[in-house]
Amino acid sequence: MSASVSATTAPEASWRADPRVVRTFRYAAGSTLAMGLALGVDWRLSFIAPVLTLSFLGSPAPRPTAKTAVGFLGIIVVASVLGVLVSALLLPYPAVFLLLEGLMLFLLFYHGARGANPLLISMLLVALTVIPVVGLQTMFLAVAVAKGLVVGAGTAVAVVWLAHVLIPDPPPLPSTLTGGSSARASKAGPPSREAAAARAWMNTIVVFPIVLLYFVLGLTSVLILVFIALLSMQPDFSAGFKAGKALIVGNVMGGIAAISMYELLVMVPQFGFLLILTFLFGLWFGGRLFSGAPAAPLFGMAYSTLLLVIGSTTSMFGDANAKAWTRVIQITIAVVYLVVAFGVITRLRRKPETSHATS
Repeated sequence: MSASVSATTAPEASWRADPRVVRTFRYAAGSTLAMGLALGVDWRLSFIAPVLTLSFLGSPAPRPTAKTAVGFLGIIVVASVLGVLVSALLLPYPAVFLLLEGLMLFLLFYHGARGANPLLISMLLVALTVIPVVGLQTMFLAVAVAKGLVVGAGTAVAVVWLAHVLIPDPPPLPSTLTGGSSARASKAGPPSREAAAARAWMNTIVVFPIVLLYFVLGLTSVLILVFIALLSMQPDFSAGFKAGKALIVGNVMGGIAAISMYELLVMVPQFGFLLILTFLFGLWFGGRLFSGAPAAPLFGMAYSTLLLVIGSTTSMFGDANAKAWTRVIQITIAVVYLVVAFGVITRLRRKPETSHATS
């Protein structure tokens, strides 16, 4: 009798005891729930919620506390309101607006280099760059974008919290099994203020000309601006094209998967079928994301691309093929610009040091 009981409970126990399996199921279930809410309610910029959800669930971080969640949402609300106020009050005064925009970019990059939450800094960058750019067209769109960011962030936090409650992490393994290298690596402190300021200046010099270009030309497609602002926070771009190549590969994978999923939805245009496909793709990409392999981050990028493309096309029945490849082209432009810009700035900074050393 006891043998049969243990045989029936062993699979469940092993499933709950494997952190990778638990995180994969939570990753797939959370993204499916966020996608269902986004497309079911269908508010403006609703596709942001699933992508933000992946940003939380794609890491081994524990469930966010109430204080963390409220603080995150509070800062997003303040940033969105600030973006609208800057658009309404300062856009008629271009010089003042551009000076303030440059200062805000520097401060965000500085605190990001000093170890602030990368997701929070990313959302602040989006709010304080995209909202004013959209405000150049009409304040109605600027307010709509601000509301969409707040609702999307709130939805993502709620889904992440619920996913952790329903699929909690297993008890931590003993330190002798997990090893102490990661713990020792996590104790490394943030860079010095001088190093963070130097990094922030470099990022600002790279990103600010794109903001200026959007402002002068009145460009309406903000995706390239968003990509450049967010990707500039990754320190590997100044080292060469390797990081950009990986990003392109990941988004191509996601674009192909999104086109495949879209074609299946054309054959079976049912909301339930969309959720099933989202869950299955989440299991496949999540299993590889949490595999620990060197190429694992590519699958997180790919699934994020898939949700972004499907979320931005399914509700309006657009052309997923065009949007997927358009995004790949836009990311390629952003990556090439970042690699070239960081490379030029790095060389210019090294020349004085080299000449000073030789003299």
